[in-house]
Amino acid sequence: MNIPKKMLLPLGAFAILGACAPYPPQAPPSTKPQAAPQLTPEQKQQAITDKKQRDLEKRRRLAREKKRREARRREARRREAQNSTPSAPPKPKTPPKPNYPTASSVPGKPGFVFNPYTHNIVDVKGIGSGKLCRDPEDGDSTHKFRVP
Repeated sequence: MNIPKKMLLPLGAFAILGACAPYPPQAPPSTKPQAAPQLTPEQKQQAITDKKQRDLEKRRRLAREKKRREARRREARRREAQNSTPSAPPKPKTPPKPNYPTASSVPGKPGFVFNPYTHNIVDVKGIGSGKLCRDPEDGDSTHKFRVP
């Protein structure tokens, strides 16, 4: 088949575009008889008897009364809880802070203090006044003291 080169580009574009287009929807062949016609909302509504209507209203009334009783119970519980709680809740007890001793400074050596437990000299340069400190050479880790 001899196709001129000028025709190849349009034919290729047509083939690509044709492959991307969806096929039109086709209705399936119907061999079944036609379905019953659609009913309007008025036709769908069923008539109920007086007895069924009374039963339905009774169930609705009972459900409303049940909701009211539950609401009253919740309100009574809320009032009871509100009246039984004191106006100011008690503060939780905090354990007392341990009272640590304050170290004494070494005369003539700023930044050094005496450990109040072992009386060793400890370097406290860079540690603020009143802060807790521990002697790294003291074996007891509970021996903490405050920097003067």
